[in-house]
Amino acid sequence: MLLAAALAFLAGCTADQMTWSPCDNELTAFVPSSVTLTPDPPVIGSPATFVITGEIANDLQGGSVDMTVSFSGLPIYSSSSDLCSKTTCPVPAGPIALTLVEALPPIAPPGDYGLQVVARGSDGSELACVNVNFSLVLPSAVRATGPGLVSSSGSGSSVAAASGEAAEQRAGGKEWRLRGGSAVARRRQA
Repeated sequence: MLLAAALAFLAGCTADQMTWSPCDNELTAFVPSSVTLTPDPPVIGSPATFVITGEIANDLQGGSVDMTVSFSGLPIYSSSSDLCSKTTCPVPAGPIALTLVEALPPIAPPGDYGLQVVARGSDGSELACVNVNFSLVLPSAVRATGPGLVSSSGSGSSVAAASGEAAEQRAGGKEWRLRGGSAVARRRQA
């Protein structure tokens, strides 16, 4: 019990702020200017929202967004989705924002993670690539900040959870309920 409390404390104290960088400075079809992560640091069992903003050089009719997540340098998850599900298509030249909302499974271990996001044109050509590094913290590393609200102890960012109540997240046909630092998965009824 003492070890678990110590690990939870360390996870909250050592969580690094998210950092990002372009994978390839040679790519000029999309030039990223910022990446934000909410909450930062993200909390196991809660959703995390990544917003990548920048400038696109030419009009874009469609394409895909490929994501690869790594833990301690090893790829553990990848997905591909339609670009038009992340932003409005067609995409005119100029400023753009890609929003990625990811459900963080309650079984994910705390630690350092990497995320690589690659945007491709409808012909498959690579338009942009961004590397994001972040730390994932335990739900017990959040503290109460007001009536029924909790936030990450690392930065004070809001998290979707309520003290003493269940925070629900629906993803992939499952419903995740976060209750006091533990999560329960159950199949959602249609």
